[in-house]
Amino acid sequence: MIIDDSKEPRLQFDDAEPFRIDSAEVTRDLEHSTLTNITLGGAPYGLPVGARVTLWAGPNVVFVGKAVDEHNVLDLLSTESDDELAGDETI
Repeated sequence: MIIDDSKEPRLQFDDAEPFRIDSAEVTRDLEHSTLTNITLGGAPYGLPVGARVTLWAGPNVVFVGKAVDEHNVLDLLSTESDDELAGDETI
């Protein structure tokens, strides 16, 4: 699924304010989902490895995961157990 400019995509790292990006792609299969091909200013955008990344499309959350390298985010279900989440968050 490609989230392009018409969907008003924004990225958020941890608890920081979301910021606008050009586009991103979410790939889903039975075992995990991945956020890739994130672009900003027409170029690939490098992610802070280890950060919790949320992709917004307009007012809606489309994807939440952890950056496993500079260009790929793996969904939270594949990266964390309930014991590793903060506060009252659960998977």
